[in-house]
Amino acid sequence: MTSQLEAKFAPAFGRDLKKKAAKRNWDLSELEKVIDLVIENSAESLETLKTRHNMHRLSGKWGGSNECHVANAADWLVIWRVNGDIAYFQRTGSHGELFR
Repeated sequence: MTSQLEAKFAPAFGRDLKKKAAKRNWDLSELEKVIDLVIENSAESLETLKTRHNMHRLSGKWGGSNECHVANAADWLVIWRVNGDIAYFQRTGSHGELFR
């Protein structure tokens, strides 16, 4: 049985949202849905993240973190790491911004 995670947000995540959300007209309710799925941390929510949002583990500089797409948007990503019972949301943005 998995337990719900606590969400924490890196300062960079907040900056990403502030800088990009209004400019790109992001629907933040879609981001909330992804965050809710991550912190729910159940077999069902993880399966939804994998199948609907293309969640996968990252390597290299982001090794140990997960990444997925928000709202089936081709180029809106969220990166987070789970440490114990905390989901630490690190960044959000496009592929070009996060992986250059």
